[in-house]
Amino acid sequence: MNRGLALPIDNREIKNALYAFYKREVEKRKNAFVLTEEIKRNLSDVGDFLTTETRFYGLFLPGSIGNGKTTMLKAIRDLLVYLADTNQIRYCEGDKYPRLISARDMANVAKAPADFRALKDTRYLLIDDLCEEPTEVVSFGNCIYPFTELIEYRYENLLPTFISSNFGAADISEKYGNQRIGDRMKEMFKIVSFKEESFR
Repeated sequence: MNRGLALPIDNREIKNALYAFYKREVEKRKNAFVLTEEIKRNLSDVGDFLTTETRFYGLFLPGSIGNGKTTMLKAIRDLLVYLADTNQIRYCEGDKYPRLISARDMANVAKAPADFRALKDTRYLLIDDLCEEPTEVVSFGNCIYPFTELIEYRYENLLPTFISSNFGAADISEKYGNQRIGDRMKEMFKIVSFKEESFR
């Protein structure tokens, strides 16, 4: 498996579709969509990541609360679903669709070994609100470190991973008490920062 995503889709087509899915998600929540320069830049950067990236195979979206990170994750998910449904991308692992999960739910899933294995193996995984979950959970008397174990697995298997967080990249190692995780993420993830003021 090669590093990077480099989806075999036209760059402009991807950006237009991503814009449409982002706009739809905003309007679905009964909000007026305003295309600011920041949103335009982020959509362009994410579109480039999806179509031209040859090094990183993860996308990290840090930023403050309420500035569009979750909306972007949902737009990416919907775009990948659309590409799968139209046979423009294919899945060899049997999981046809990407999976979007909150970090808190990820920690709960980690308590069930079979479900956690399936989550770690998901071809395209999107994790929302990283660092809002407990770093350690206990299952049947065993201590599990959900994000640490998940990111190590996905790092080793070059699996595309998309993450949003209210924490910056520099805070990750401190949160998880593991410099190795910070090093893994530097190697895996392209960063697209969300600097827009809160829409809330």
